[in-house]
Amino acid sequence: MHSAINSADLTERQTEAIAWVYGVDLTQEKAAAIMGIARPTLIEHIETAEEKIAEVYRRWDYGDIEVEYDASALIPLLNEQESAEFLRIHKGIEIEDEYTEECA
Repeated sequence: MHSAINSADLTERQTEAIAWVYGVDLTQEKAAAIMGIARPTLIEHIETAEEKIAEVYRRWDYGDIEVEYDASALIPLLNEQESAEFLRIHKGIEIEDEYTEECA
């Protein structure tokens, strides 16, 4: 992964965003605050970086890379807002009220 990141020709801001969110494991909100940018801007940096890194893997002919995760283990680690966002993005579930155990 380190070689792919180095080969992806990321901008300094894209590299920083990836490092805070995936390297240090900060929330997007915290990473954006540290970088002094809005969360949507951070997300844009991350998405662009991910596309560039994926392109490196395609050039290396690694094929598609899939990540499996255990959502039941992940959700308890998230705060209410992160849990709702996770469920919305990955499961298509919209949470309007407070997060409840029934959602997991």
